[in-house]
Amino acid sequence: MTYSAVVRRLLISCPGDVPLDDLATIQKAINRWNGIYGEQFGAVVIPISWGTHAAAEFGRPPQALLNDQLVDGCDICLALFANRLGTPTATAESGTAEEIERLSSSGKYVGILRSRRLVDPSTIDHTQAKRLDDYLGQISRNSLVLDYADDAQLSQHVDTMLVAAISRDQGRTAGMLQTATAAPERVAEVWPRVTSAERTRSTQRGLQVSKNWYLVLHNTGSAPARNVYFELEKARSSDSGSDWTVHSDAPTGEPQIEILAPNGELKFPLLTHMGMAGEARCTVSWDDDRGRQSNIASLRLS
Repeated sequence: MTYSAVVRRLLISCPGDVPLDDLATIQKAINRWNGIYGEQFGAVVIPISWGTHAAAEFGRPPQALLNDQLVDGCDICLALFANRLGTPTATAESGTAEEIERLSSSGKYVGILRSRRLVDPSTIDHTQAKRLDDYLGQISRNSLVLDYADDAQLSQHVDTMLVAAISRDQGRTAGMLQTATAAPERVAEVWPRVTSAERTRSTQRGLQVSKNWYLVLHNTGSAPARNVYFELEKARSSDSGSDWTVHSDAPTGEPQIEILAPNGELKFPLLTHMGMAGEARCTVSWDDDRGRQSNIASLRLS
């Protein structure tokens, strides 16, 4: 069964010592969340990470490229640490720290987890571990950093974080879905044009062909146009020709068309004569559910 959903991009941000198995566990947890809760929340979460989504590019520092390619387009950030803080960037203590600050400062949801899995002590860089402890201590004043020691705890944290992130943004999600699924607005759209038709008649001198000109008003919209008026004037003040004249049965001051149906059109004969201006500007106005509307078009006899 299909359903409407807003797509959220989740950035998985972590230094290089976080095991690939943990990243795989997170992706499985996200897929599971989409299947169980996606329809309920009207949301689908796509995991994004530099290891699978970044493109090779030359010319700028790596973190600046990642920011443009991935980070700034994400809606949620899941940051993971183990025993390293990472390599400093031009503006932050590490790439992960920069991504946390960048997304948090733009109002995005950021969740931070730390691995407490058992590791071989000889593999730990104690300088990096000290930097990480200091960094987490600094941000602990306005952050809740949670630990995990196995796959089950990690998956549970991902589930809880996704519910919190999507729920916080639920109002925006509902508004986007309503906009995406709402029926298109029904409005009228009336445009003028000029058309002609040839007429053949028999005279004492033989067959004579003449051309009759018409002003056509066409409603290209999806709703009726009510109280339709039009007004013609010379398109250029330098044109010495006389104004165009249209034959209309409407009484003075009354609309030329009371109701013009969607995709409907009506023709009005143009009274052509020698010395008539070659171009005119036509203003059409009408009422629809938006109120009084108008269009202006330049018309030419050709």
